[in-house]
Amino acid sequence: MFICFFALWVVLNGKWTTEIGVFGVIFAALAYAFVWKYMGYSPKVDWTLVRRLPWAIGYGCTLVREIVLANVAVIRMIFRKEEPQPQLVQFDVPLVKNRHRVALANSITLTPGTITVDLQESHYVVHALDASLVEGLDDGVFVQKLMRMERRHGMLKEETKGETRNEH
Repeated sequence: MFICFFALWVVLNGKWTTEIGVFGVIFAALAYAFVWKYMGYSPKVDWTLVRRLPWAIGYGCTLVREIVLANVAVIRMIFRKEEPQPQLVQFDVPLVKNRHRVALANSITLTPGTITVDLQESHYVVHALDASLVEGLDDGVFVQKLMRMERRHGMLKEETKGETRNEH
């Protein structure tokens, strides 16, 4: 809440000086104290989010690395001057939590050359610019990290991962 008050102070001032920063800290602290005392606000820390922060940072670094590698692959494909062979690929991943399924779908979409077209439960349909970009998509680094996260919390489905992979 303090950070929100401080950010609002800075945005409404429209510029940054040391004086504005110091007064912003003071006024944000006073507003925070008022809200805490007279409006019944008590900060609660969600420790599960704090414990997951290192994993999220690691996943973010992996995502950036994979985006860079996919950019290089797409640039090479362009300079080869060969016609790309677009494909629709379907596969299943045994992720249980919706947030992990969505994180995988968004990670695939953020990676150049691939777009998640459809996601129903654990069934993905992905459009790839070329067949080389599809390799390891259903068992890649994103899936491994997300499955490790679910295993750590005892959420992974007991059934084996479906190997339904249809290429069109």
